[in-house]
Amino acid sequence: MTETSTPTTTPEAHAIERAEGTSFTLTVVRAAAPEAPTLLVVPAMGMPAGYYDKLIVALAEAGINVGRMEQRGHEELGGRVAGWAYDFGYADLVDDIAAAVDRLGELIPAAAGATYVLGHSLGGQAASAYAALHPDRVAGLVYVASQTPYWRNYGPGFLVASQAMGLIGRVVGHFPGKQLKFAGREARTLMKEWARYARTGRLRLGMPTRDVTPLMRALEKPALIVSIEGDWLAPSETVDEIHRRMPGLEVARVHLDEPGIDHFKWARKPDSTIAAVKAWLPLES
Repeated sequence: MTETSTPTTTPEAHAIERAEGTSFTLTVVRAAAPEAPTLLVVPAMGMPAGYYDKLIVALAEAGINVGRMEQRGHEELGGRVAGWAYDFGYADLVDDIAAAVDRLGELIPAAAGATYVLGHSLGGQAASAYAALHPDRVAGLVYVASQTPYWRNYGPGFLVASQAMGLIGRVVGHFPGKQLKFAGREARTLMKEWARYARTGRLRLGMPTRDVTPLMRALEKPALIVSIEGDWLAPSETVDEIHRRMPGLEVARVHLDEPGIDHFKWARKPDSTIAAVKAWLPLES
Protein backbone atom coordinates (compact mmCIF):
# COMPACT_ATOMS: atom_id res chain seq x y z
CA MET A 1 0.00 0.00 0.00
CA THR A 2 1.45 3.36 -1.03
CA GLU A 3 1.40 6.27 1.40
CA THR A 4 2.84 9.31 -0.36
CA SER A 5 2.14 13.00 -0.74
CA THR A 6 4.02 13.27 -4.02
CA PRO A 7 1.70 14.46 -6.82
CA THR A 8 1.23 11.62 -9.29
CA THR A 9 -1.41 10.12 -11.52
CA THR A 10 -0.35 6.64 -10.46
CA PRO A 11 -3.28 5.05 -8.57
CA GLU A 12 -2.68 4.25 -4.89
CA ALA A 13 -4.64 1.46 -3.19
CA HIS A 14 -5.70 1.92 0.45
CA ALA A 15 -7.58 -0.80 2.32
CA ILE A 16 -10.41 0.36 4.60
CA GLU A 17 -11.44 -2.11 7.30
CA ARG A 18 -15.07 -2.47 8.37
CA ALA A 19 -16.07 -3.35 11.94
CA GLU A 20 -17.67 -6.57 10.66
CA GLY A 21 -14.26 -7.86 9.52
CA THR A 22 -14.54 -7.21 5.78
CA SER A 23 -12.72 -4.46 3.91
CA PHE A 24 -12.86 -2.48 0.70
CA THR A 25 -10.27 -0.62 -1.33
CA LEU A 26 -10.14 3.14 -1.78
CA THR A 27 -8.10 3.98 -4.88
CA VAL A 28 -6.59 7.47 -4.88
CA VAL A 29 -5.20 9.37 -7.85
CA ARG A 30 -3.62 12.72 -7.03
CA ALA A 31 -3.72 15.89 -9.10
CA ALA A 32 -0.55 17.94 -9.58
CA ALA A 33 -1.86 20.59 -7.15
CA PRO A 34 -2.35 19.18 -3.63
CA GLU A 35 -4.93 21.88 -2.85
CA ALA A 36 -7.14 20.94 -5.82
CA PRO A 37 -10.73 19.89 -5.09
CA THR A 38 -11.18 16.24 -4.16
CA LEU A 39 -13.88 14.07 -5.74
CA LEU A 40 -14.99 10.67 -4.43
CA VAL A 41 -16.44 8.37 -7.12
CA VAL A 42 -19.20 6.02 -5.89
CA PRO A 43 -19.97 3.17 -8.34
CA ALA A 44 -23.32 2.07 -9.70
CA MET A 45 -25.16 -1.04 -8.52
CA GLY A 46 -23.17 -4.15 -9.32
CA MET A 47 -20.30 -2.28 -10.96
CA PRO A 48 -16.70 -3.33 -10.24
CA ALA A 49 -14.57 -0.36 -9.27
CA GLY A 50 -12.06 -1.14 -12.00
CA TYR A 51 -14.62 -0.06 -14.60
CA TYR A 52 -13.84 3.54 -13.61
CA ASP A 53 -10.05 3.30 -14.03
CA LYS A 54 -9.89 5.50 -17.12
CA LEU A 55 -12.22 8.05 -15.55
CA ILE A 56 -10.27 8.57 -12.34
CA VAL A 57 -6.90 8.93 -14.05
CA ALA A 58 -8.37 11.41 -16.53
CA LEU A 59 -9.94 13.41 -13.70
CA ALA A 60 -6.56 13.64 -11.94
CA GLU A 61 -4.89 14.71 -15.18
CA ALA A 62 -7.57 17.40 -15.44
CA GLY A 63 -6.48 18.81 -12.08
CA ILE A 64 -8.84 17.06 -9.64
CA ASN A 65 -7.81 14.84 -6.73
CA VAL A 66 -9.82 11.63 -6.97
CA GLY A 67 -10.82 8.77 -4.73
CA ARG A 68 -12.72 5.76 -6.02
CA MET A 69 -14.36 3.35 -3.62
CA GLU A 70 -15.68 -0.16 -4.17
CA GLN A 71 -19.34 -1.06 -3.97
CA ARG A 72 -20.10 -3.36 -1.05
CA GLY A 73 -20.45 -6.96 -2.18
CA HIS A 74 -18.32 -6.29 -5.26
CA GLU A 75 -14.87 -5.86 -3.75
CA GLU A 76 -11.87 -7.34 -5.53
CA LEU A 77 -10.29 -8.20 -2.18
CA GLY A 78 -11.55 -8.27 1.39
CA GLY A 79 -15.29 -8.40 0.79
CA ARG A 80 -18.04 -10.98 0.94
CA VAL A 81 -20.61 -12.03 -1.63
CA ALA A 82 -24.26 -11.27 -0.85
CA GLY A 83 -26.37 -14.25 0.21
CA TRP A 84 -28.27 -15.72 3.14
CA ALA A 85 -25.14 -15.46 5.30
CA TYR A 86 -24.26 -11.91 4.27
CA ASP A 87 -26.75 -9.10 3.82
CA PHE A 88 -26.64 -5.31 3.71
CA GLY A 89 -28.62 -2.26 2.59
CA TYR A 90 -28.40 1.44 1.83
CA ALA A 91 -27.29 2.25 5.38
CA ASP A 92 -24.21 0.11 4.89
CA LEU A 93 -23.41 1.85 1.60
CA VAL A 94 -23.67 5.17 3.44
CA ASP A 95 -21.29 3.89 6.13
CA ASP A 96 -18.78 2.93 3.44
CA ILE A 97 -18.97 6.39 1.87
CA ALA A 98 -18.38 7.91 5.31
CA ALA A 99 -15.30 5.75 5.83
CA ALA A 100 -13.98 6.63 2.37
CA VAL A 101 -14.49 10.37 2.93
CA ASP A 102 -12.70 10.16 6.28
CA ARG A 103 -9.74 8.34 4.72
CA LEU A 104 -9.55 10.84 1.87
CA GLY A 105 -9.29 13.60 4.45
CA GLU A 106 -6.29 11.82 5.97
CA LEU A 107 -4.59 11.21 2.63
CA ILE A 108 -5.34 14.58 1.03
CA PRO A 109 -5.31 17.33 3.67
CA ALA A 110 -7.26 19.73 1.44
CA ALA A 111 -10.18 17.28 1.58
CA ALA A 112 -10.20 17.07 5.38
CA GLY A 113 -13.02 19.58 5.68
CA ALA A 114 -15.39 18.36 2.99
CA THR A 115 -15.24 16.33 -0.21
CA TYR A 116 -17.18 16.45 -3.46
CA VAL A 117 -18.99 13.17 -4.13
CA LEU A 118 -19.76 11.82 -7.62
CA GLY A 119 -22.41 9.12 -7.66
CA HIS A 120 -23.18 6.94 -10.68
CA SER A 121 -26.73 5.57 -10.78
CA LEU A 122 -27.33 3.84 -7.40
CA GLY A 123 -24.12 5.49 -6.21
CA GLY A 124 -25.88 8.84 -6.52
CA GLN A 125 -28.75 7.62 -4.38
CA ALA A 126 -26.34 6.49 -1.66
CA ALA A 127 -24.44 9.78 -1.99
CA SER A 128 -27.68 11.73 -1.47
CA ALA A 129 -28.39 9.81 1.72
CA TYR A 130 -24.82 10.31 2.94
CA ALA A 131 -24.92 14.04 2.24
CA ALA A 132 -28.27 14.37 4.01
CA LEU A 133 -26.95 12.57 7.09
CA HIS A 134 -23.48 14.19 7.05
CA PRO A 135 -23.93 17.58 5.35
CA ASP A 136 -20.79 19.09 6.88
CA ARG A 137 -18.61 16.45 5.18
CA VAL A 138 -19.85 17.16 1.63
CA ALA A 139 -18.72 20.14 -0.42
CA GLY A 140 -21.05 19.32 -3.30
CA LEU A 141 -22.65 16.50 -5.24
CA VAL A 142 -22.18 15.28 -8.81
CA TYR A 143 -24.78 12.93 -10.28
CA VAL A 144 -23.89 11.17 -13.53
CA ALA A 145 -26.53 8.89 -15.06
CA SER A 146 -28.12 8.82 -11.62
CA GLN A 147 -31.81 9.03 -10.84
CA THR A 148 -34.62 8.79 -8.36
CA PRO A 149 -36.15 5.39 -9.22
CA TYR A 150 -39.77 6.46 -8.62
CA TRP A 151 -41.98 4.30 -10.80
CA ARG A 152 -44.23 7.10 -12.05
CA ASN A 153 -41.31 8.45 -14.10
CA TYR A 154 -40.88 5.04 -15.78
CA GLY A 155 -44.41 3.65 -16.00
CA PRO A 156 -46.36 0.75 -14.48
CA GLY A 157 -44.13 -1.87 -16.10
CA PHE A 158 -41.21 -0.62 -14.06
CA LEU A 159 -43.31 -0.73 -10.89
CA VAL A 160 -44.06 -4.41 -11.48
CA ALA A 161 -40.44 -5.22 -12.38
CA SER A 162 -38.94 -3.36 -9.41
CA GLN A 163 -41.25 -5.04 -6.90
CA ALA A 164 -40.49 -8.42 -8.43
CA MET A 165 -36.77 -7.76 -7.99
CA GLY A 166 -37.27 -7.00 -4.33
CA LEU A 167 -39.33 -10.14 -3.89
CA ILE A 168 -36.79 -12.32 -5.68
CA GLY A 169 -34.09 -11.14 -3.29
CA ARG A 170 -36.15 -12.13 -0.27
CA VAL A 171 -37.00 -15.54 -1.69
CA VAL A 172 -33.55 -16.48 -3.04
CA GLY A 173 -31.49 -14.78 -0.31
CA HIS A 174 -29.88 -12.42 -2.82
CA PHE A 175 -30.79 -10.85 -6.14
CA PRO A 176 -29.21 -12.88 -9.00
CA GLY A 177 -28.59 -9.90 -11.24
CA LYS A 178 -26.14 -11.54 -13.62
CA GLN A 179 -28.65 -14.23 -14.48
CA LEU A 180 -31.48 -11.70 -14.84
CA LYS A 181 -29.36 -9.20 -16.80
CA PHE A 182 -29.78 -6.36 -14.29
CA ALA A 183 -26.92 -5.35 -11.98
CA GLY A 184 -24.92 -8.12 -10.29
CA ARG A 185 -25.38 -10.37 -7.29
CA GLU A 186 -27.03 -7.93 -4.90
CA ALA A 187 -28.02 -8.09 -1.24
CA ARG A 188 -31.66 -8.82 -0.47
CA THR A 189 -32.07 -5.87 1.92
CA LEU A 190 -30.58 -3.46 -0.60
CA MET A 191 -33.02 -4.69 -3.25
CA LYS A 192 -35.94 -4.58 -0.80
CA GLU A 193 -35.11 -0.96 0.06
CA TRP A 194 -34.54 -0.07 -3.60
CA ALA A 195 -37.90 -1.60 -4.53
CA ARG A 196 -39.61 0.39 -1.76
CA TYR A 197 -37.88 3.55 -3.02
CA ALA A 198 -39.19 2.80 -6.52
CA ARG A 199 -42.71 2.20 -5.19
CA THR A 200 -43.00 5.17 -2.80
CA GLY A 201 -40.41 7.72 -3.92
CA ARG A 202 -39.09 7.81 -0.35
CA LEU A 203 -35.72 6.45 0.77
CA ARG A 204 -35.95 4.46 3.99
CA LEU A 205 -32.91 2.63 5.24
CA GLY A 206 -31.38 0.77 8.17
CA MET A 207 -32.69 -1.12 11.18
CA PRO A 208 -34.70 0.35 12.76
CA THR A 209 -35.89 1.91 9.52
CA ARG A 210 -35.14 5.60 9.10
CA ASP A 211 -36.75 7.78 6.45
CA VAL A 212 -34.01 10.11 5.18
CA THR A 213 -36.30 11.76 2.60
CA PRO A 214 -36.98 14.88 4.76
CA LEU A 215 -33.25 15.35 5.34
CA MET A 216 -32.59 14.99 1.60
CA ARG A 217 -35.31 17.53 0.88
CA ALA A 218 -33.76 20.03 3.30
CA LEU A 219 -30.19 19.57 2.02
CA GLU A 220 -28.61 22.74 0.63
CA LYS A 221 -25.54 21.97 -1.47
CA PRO A 222 -24.22 22.80 -4.93
CA ALA A 223 -24.92 19.96 -7.34
CA LEU A 224 -24.05 19.06 -10.91
CA ILE A 225 -26.63 16.77 -12.50
CA VAL A 226 -25.60 15.05 -15.74
CA SER A 227 -27.91 12.99 -17.93
CA ILE A 228 -27.12 11.13 -21.16
CA GLU A 229 -29.14 11.03 -24.35
CA GLY A 230 -30.80 7.66 -24.91
CA ASP A 231 -30.11 6.41 -21.37
CA TRP A 232 -33.13 4.18 -20.74
CA LEU A 233 -31.94 3.31 -17.23
CA ALA A 234 -31.78 6.98 -16.22
CA PRO A 235 -33.93 8.97 -18.67
CA SER A 236 -34.07 12.73 -18.21
CA GLU A 237 -37.38 12.66 -16.31
CA THR A 238 -35.92 10.42 -13.60
CA VAL A 239 -32.73 12.48 -13.44
CA ASP A 240 -34.72 15.72 -13.05
CA GLU A 241 -36.62 14.05 -10.21
CA ILE A 242 -33.46 14.42 -8.11
CA HIS A 243 -33.91 18.19 -7.98
CA ARG A 244 -37.68 18.00 -7.55
CA ARG A 245 -37.18 15.86 -4.46
CA MET A 246 -34.12 17.79 -3.26
CA PRO A 247 -35.17 21.40 -3.96
CA GLY A 248 -32.47 22.82 -1.72
CA LEU A 249 -29.76 21.82 -4.17
CA GLU A 250 -28.18 24.61 -6.19
CA VAL A 251 -28.24 22.76 -9.49
CA ALA A 252 -26.17 23.03 -12.64
CA ARG A 253 -27.83 20.80 -15.25
CA VAL A 254 -25.97 19.19 -18.17
CA HIS A 255 -27.32 16.81 -20.80
CA LEU A 256 -24.76 14.92 -22.90
CA ASP A 257 -25.65 13.90 -26.45
CA GLU A 258 -22.75 12.25 -28.22
CA PRO A 259 -22.09 8.95 -29.95
CA GLY A 260 -20.56 6.08 -28.03
CA ILE A 261 -21.74 6.84 -24.49
CA ASP A 262 -24.64 5.45 -22.51
CA HIS A 263 -25.59 4.70 -18.90
CA PHE A 264 -22.25 2.93 -18.41
CA LYS A 265 -19.89 3.80 -21.27
CA TRP A 266 -19.55 7.46 -20.29
CA ALA A 267 -17.00 6.26 -17.71
CA ARG A 268 -14.89 4.66 -20.46
CA LYS A 269 -15.25 7.70 -22.71
CA PRO A 270 -15.22 10.41 -20.05
CA ASP A 271 -14.07 13.58 -21.85
CA SER A 272 -17.47 15.30 -21.98
CA THR A 273 -18.28 14.40 -18.40
CA ILE A 274 -14.90 15.66 -17.20
CA ALA A 275 -15.38 18.91 -19.12
CA ALA A 276 -18.71 19.42 -17.32
CA VAL A 277 -17.15 18.66 -13.94
CA LYS A 278 -14.20 21.00 -14.58
CA ALA A 279 -16.52 23.83 -15.61
CA TRP A 280 -18.52 23.36 -12.42
CA LEU A 281 -15.80 22.79 -9.82
CA PRO A 282 -13.95 25.76 -8.27
CA LEU A 283 -10.63 24.99 -10.00
CA GLU A 284 -7.74 27.43 -10.09
CA SER A 285 -7.11 28.73 -13.61
